[in-house]
Amino acid sequence: MATGTTEYTEALRGQFHAPRNAGEFPAGTEQVIEGRAGSRRQGREISLALRLRGERVAECRYRVYGCPATIALCSILSERLKGRALAELSGFRALELAEEFGLPPAKRAAALLLEDALKAALARYNKTSRLETV
Repeated sequence: MATGTTEYTEALRGQFHAPRNAGEFPAGTEQVIEGRAGSRRQGREISLALRLRGERVAECRYRVYGCPATIALCSILSERLKGRALAELSGFRALELAEEFGLPPAKRAAALLLEDALKAALARYNKTSRLETV
């Protein structure tokens, strides 16, 4: 079995080595929803924050603890979400993203965790119908 990031496609390795949009929004940023999934104890944890403009994602940030696949998928998703309407995100399937980028089957749990973090953010938005400052 391959070790390190050699089992990943060049596109995934590029996202892992130079992740985009990692971090968090400054305190006081308005119109941000956040979703979390996983735990460090289990080896993977994702905190996904979406800054909205109306009903669309203006920007995405994330904090991640996990393997290269988890980091790369967070980076890819952060780029893909920009400009998307919240309504279309409820149908997002992270396994399709994992397949598109050739993620090995043994690492696809990272995609499911990412999907859970996004669902948690959307649930928070739907539950409150209003945005709070983070």
